[in-house]
Amino acid sequence: MRATILNALRNAEGPMTVADLATITGIPATTVRFHLHALIDDGVVAADPEPRSGRGRPRMLYRSHAVMDPSGARNFVLLAEVMVEALAAAPNAVEHALEAGRAWGERQAATGSHPVADLVATLDNFGFAPEPAGDGIRLNSCPFLELAKSHPTVTCAVHRGIMQGVLASHDTPLRLERLDAFVDGDHCMATLTGETA
Repeated sequence: MRATILNALRNAEGPMTVADLATITGIPATTVRFHLHALIDDGVVAADPEPRSGRGRPRMLYRSHAVMDPSGARNFVLLAEVMVEALAAAPNAVEHALEAGRAWGERQAATGSHPVADLVATLDNFGFAPEPAGDGIRLNSCPFLELAKSHPTVTCAVHRGIMQGVLASHDTPLRLERLDAFVDGDHCMATLTGETA
């Protein structure tokens, strides 16, 4: 319904009232009003009072802005697939992926906390479902599972880089020794080396 209302405003020759929109779209006025408020909040529709000289409250006139509707569909998986495939075909793909991940990890680091706690929190925020395990961190989920399976060298290099970046931001000898992917088919294991205390 929201798209129908927005399209009606975009195709209109001028500003429209709620009643106009209800008539054109066949959507009840209360529903039109509800969606108009959301469209205004998203910045794709503007509302102005109707100019009038008589008494009483003026009707509101609605018009669309020339911007894309931010509630439209998203397909970040497609974008990720395109970017990973392009990167995988480039020379030095793994090095570029590692460096990109490292830079991202450095920006995410919370240097006032313990490095392992910071790394676990960062990985948790990204959707890895991490848990400390022995001398490392067990990753129980992969937010890029399909890409990690189809392009493991590039995708896992980004993951290694993120972990390296977080740890490098701390004043600690603790480092990522290795990242083993799909251990027993159900998790990945990040092994750390250096003093953890």
